[in-house]
Amino acid sequence: MIRRTCLTLTCLAFGGLAVGQTITTSGLLKQMTDLDWLTHRPKPYFKMTQASSYDRAATTPADPKTWFANGDAGNYLRIENRDGRKEYVMADLKGPGAVVRLWSANPAGVLRFYFDGETTPRFQAVTADLLNGKMPPFTYPFSYDKSTAANGTNLYFPFPYAKSLKITADDSGGDGAKHMYYEVGYRTYESGTQVETFEPGSLPSLTATMRATGARLADSPLVTASERDSAVVKRGVTGQPLKKTLTASNGGVVRKFEVKIPFPLVQNIRAMDWDDAYQPHNVLRNSILTITCDGEVCIKAPLGDFFATVPGPTPYHSYPMTVTKDGTLTSYFPMPFKKRMDISIQPPKGISVPMTVNLAWDKRAFDENTYYFRAHWNIDISSTRPFKDMEFLNTTGEGLWVGTHLHVTNPSPKWWGEGDEKVYVDGESFPSTFGTGSEDYFGYAWSSYLLFDRPYHGQAHCDGPGTFGHISVHRWQTFDPISFEKSLRFDMEMWHWDTVDARFARMSYWYAKPGAKTVEKPYGSRELELLEMKPPQPVKGAIEVEGLKHEITGGKTSQQEGFFELSAGKQLWWVEANEGDTLKIHVPVKAAGRYEIVGHLCHARDYGIHSIRFTTTSGKELSAPKTFDFFGDGVSWKKLTLATADLPAGEVILEVTCKGHRKEAIPSNMFGLDYLMLNRK
Repeated sequence: MIRRTCLTLTCLAFGGLAVGQTITTSGLLKQMTDLDWLTHRPKPYFKMTQASSYDRAATTPADPKTWFANGDAGNYLRIENRDGRKEYVMADLKGPGAVVRLWSANPAGVLRFYFDGETTPRFQAVTADLLNGKMPPFTYPFSYDKSTAANGTNLYFPFPYAKSLKITADDSGGDGAKHMYYEVGYRTYESGTQVETFEPGSLPSLTATMRATGARLADSPLVTASERDSAVVKRGVTGQPLKKTLTASNGGVVRKFEVKIPFPLVQNIRAMDWDDAYQPHNVLRNSILTITCDGEVCIKAPLGDFFATVPGPTPYHSYPMTVTKDGTLTSYFPMPFKKRMDISIQPPKGISVPMTVNLAWDKRAFDENTYYFRAHWNIDISSTRPFKDMEFLNTTGEGLWVGTHLHVTNPSPKWWGEGDEKVYVDGESFPSTFGTGSEDYFGYAWSSYLLFDRPYHGQAHCDGPGTFGHISVHRWQTFDPISFEKSLRFDMEMWHWDTVDARFARMSYWYAKPGAKTVEKPYGSRELELLEMKPPQPVKGAIEVEGLKHEITGGKTSQQEGFFELSAGKQLWWVEANEGDTLKIHVPVKAAGRYEIVGHLCHARDYGIHSIRFTTTSGKELSAPKTFDFFGDGVSWKKLTLATADLPAGEVILEVTCKGHRKEAIPSNMFGLDYLMLNRK
């Protein structure tokens, strides 16, 4: 049964819908690839909000002890008992509205969607299948396997409802859902808006629309602008800015903004120093982009940060922005102007930066509901203690928040991103969007250092080891924009696991009516500086075990990163082994002789008891088994003599056998080996 409420409105087309028309799943699917609808006040109007598992101890910024509480899993509205099972209520929404985004770090149980007060779920799915792209037709690019999104599970798909929608997760398969991290992004339309409630039976009829939407999302916006313009700065003119002016008597809109800089700008016989002015990362950080619409400065930011590529041109593909392998920077965010747009790119002082700007634009009427596109850059350079809220944007006026890029300079391999986003709309005293972690906002999970790009989000750069060094992440809220009529403040916690001096530089992107006011902080050369981040170096003479050939009879191995105590920042990590399982590592020996064999091994509460011996490749024992207990408080590495033995030249086998764990250990039986030293006796 289809339920709807009604409101008579004047007709105005937008994003595949029109005022006076019913909001449908099909119409919202078409809106997923339409960026132009963001340039006007939404009609019908809606509020964008988020239900999440954020720590409910956070109630007021007046109490810093609880405001940064970090128990962000398993916090539900309530628990309901139905048909012998527990259902955890994630969201209980009152319509008319539409859920447009679901995210989890550890999807569990079965999701049930109860529409419009129904007592039987109209739609249900295994949570992990739905959010991992394993349940047709909710597959790529609407959802995708977490291995392709740095451990985050996401679903971008519209579930409209006329009156209400309750979403629950049950306890099937154990108590996983009890500890689930989750976010549910949803729109609430103005009262009386016509909404056709989602009907699973209609999905086959949406096949063509979903196919077209998916193909476009996986590509780039289709630009058919009638006007083309370009501007060029030639090589050899020091400090010359690029300037371009567009005029249209009744309004215009730039649909594609492309910048090309032909790196490398100079040919050196040796590698340039990090702080050389001609380094691409320095050129992009110190070239300042300014776009003025009808005399109002709408964009002023470092060029690379505006295109979400720091440090330097890092290739990635998203729907509204891309950076290609040849360094071409492209934005597809529509940029309206009433009569005149002035574009300027000021290069760093004292150097020549050849560049080309290509523009595709249309002449289009600019009316009282049209928004300018805006972008604002700021940075925090400070200690990570005490915790604090970083202000991304503080603006007044009417508009839509459409995303952000965050560049972190992290001097520690420890995790920088526990911070929740907090969004205050129209003077709210408590944020209507309260997140569960920085990486969660950016669509991934578990402090991952893996690179990925998807239509609406990505991690384009991470130096490593772990999350040490320069990190670049972005999120575009073009399908889930946050609307505001009077003001918007977007904060994110600076919540780092280490006490260090770090840098958090961020771009904010939004649309707003002319005259909007934004709180801006001045910045200079210190704020623009990109620090060189040198990772841990290998220990001299060490054999780096993580790169050696090895075999296991159980469990799994990987290269673990994220600790400065590690030589070269990595160790061989063996987990999920059962008692009796073995790990055999092929160790090179340059010359035959008698050696003391020293290992640098990890100790922690979830590490096990293991015996170690050395053999020839044919299995002849070179040293008797020696048993070690790797239990420890905290996480530490110790140098241990594993054996003293006569070793042949070529290759020997280090054999590790799992013997279980001590009683007080977390029963994970882990084993971690950083490096070996062969000390000649």
